[in-house]
Amino acid sequence: MKEFSILSQAGTDSEARAEQGAVVQLWERWGTLSLCRTRLGLLSFGVLCQALTVWITLPLWAGRSSPPNLPTFPVPAFDFYWPIFGTLVLVLILPRPGMALHWGVLIAAGVFDQFRLQPQFYAIALLMSVCVWPSLHNFTRWFLASTWLWAGLHKLVSSDWYGHASYWLLRRSGIDEPDGYHVAFAIAVALSEIAVGVLACVRPRWATIGCVPMHLGIILMLSPIALDWNESVLPWNACMALIGGWVMWTTAEAWPKTTAQRGLAFGWLVLPLGFFVGWVDHGFCGVLYSDSLPRGQITTAQGTQRIRGWGELHVPFPNERRTLRMFFEQSASPGDFLHVSDPRYLLDDLYYVLDGDGGANEIRAEDFYSGSAARESGPPYGVGLDELRAIFALRQAGVKMVRQAAGMPVFAVAFTADNYEPGLLASLSGLPNVRQVQLAGTAVTDSDLRHLLKLRLLTGVGLEDTGISDSGLLQLKPLPYLSSIEFQGSEISEDGVKKVLKSMP
Repeated sequence: MKEFSILSQAGTDSEARAEQGAVVQLWERWGTLSLCRTRLGLLSFGVLCQALTVWITLPLWAGRSSPPNLPTFPVPAFDFYWPIFGTLVLVLILPRPGMALHWGVLIAAGVFDQFRLQPQFYAIALLMSVCVWPSLHNFTRWFLASTWLWAGLHKLVSSDWYGHASYWLLRRSGIDEPDGYHVAFAIAVALSEIAVGVLACVRPRWATIGCVPMHLGIILMLSPIALDWNESVLPWNACMALIGGWVMWTTAEAWPKTTAQRGLAFGWLVLPLGFFVGWVDHGFCGVLYSDSLPRGQITTAQGTQRIRGWGELHVPFPNERRTLRMFFEQSASPGDFLHVSDPRYLLDDLYYVLDGDGGANEIRAEDFYSGSAARESGPPYGVGLDELRAIFALRQAGVKMVRQAAGMPVFAVAFTADNYEPGLLASLSGLPNVRQVQLAGTAVTDSDLRHLLKLRLLTGVGLEDTGISDSGLLQLKPLPYLSSIEFQGSEISEDGVKKVLKSMP
């Protein structure tokens, strides 16, 4: 019996050791033992950054009625903040399954509400993932290179960035009148981002030296010390500086050697081109602060409503053509109008009216502004959205713009001899509700008047004491509502006016 007991005890110990060995193997494979100290430290930092980002934007992760959720499919509202935090805790215990589950919850949250399609959440998740799966190193390296490169390129080709966007950033940071500085600032920021992106492609370690101070500078500029704005991206920039810098520093090869790696690099670098034709969301194309985004404005019987984000959600509205339409369908009343103003050169503006079933029907611009698509229960016509770039250009030149009331669109513009420039007339196309333009006493020429053809609602134009002739005036003949022309002191004849104003006796 004693011998049997000894053998039984030995068997039990052997089984215990086997079970313990299995647990150790499992922990080495799935737990924190699978990561070296550096990766575990960086992963922990990424988890902290993601947790802070979710905490800052906590109301975004709850089911809401206002602003409405924007589900990809008809699904009920669902609170995602506890699942998100739960997966982050699991990542610290079991990094690999925790990270996979975190991605699943993050993607599901975006499907349930496209308001959550903010780039910081997914970028931080990718930076966390590369700490868990070394095989993602090359994938993450080219994501970073594409983000930095296109962040600068989008700014470089954006007139909004050279204008009101950079000017506003400097004004908010405490510079009272940044005239003469904002353009230099805009160019410097764009070129620095492009430089870091190029280095990430050809000299990855050098990119580390550039990206760390660049992102720390962004953190400083957006911090409560300076702007006190868009705080949800501060942890993202910290992650890009630390984990992104580490990815670049540990990149062994400057340029990929295999066909698959080159294809991956090419794919990341050309993906942002899809933004210009509306195929890829701006948040995943490096469109950061350039302000070249579609915007929406709803016209109701009570007035106009800009589609915005921020508020308690602490994030901007995901300005995409589809999300603006979805917001319109969920928040407007039958008969209301929507104008989607799109600054991209390859895409036109969109105009909608809401039908009785809550669907947005696309209509022509002429029907939007004339009211021919109006319904009994809605406003008589749509009000177009004024472009910020147009207002900024005219304001900087000292051109007078008149509104019927605060918050209403610009309906009249008055130039003087001192502030008139032919290029400023082109900016008027960004003010679709303008009905009167005063050009008296300016150096306007016949060829300049072609810019007024884009003002479909124009009813009156002042051309007194100018060099405009009948041939120049005849260019305005297609304008359907032009009913008043002041032409004393010009080369315009009454016969010329009669040809343009068809309603004149």
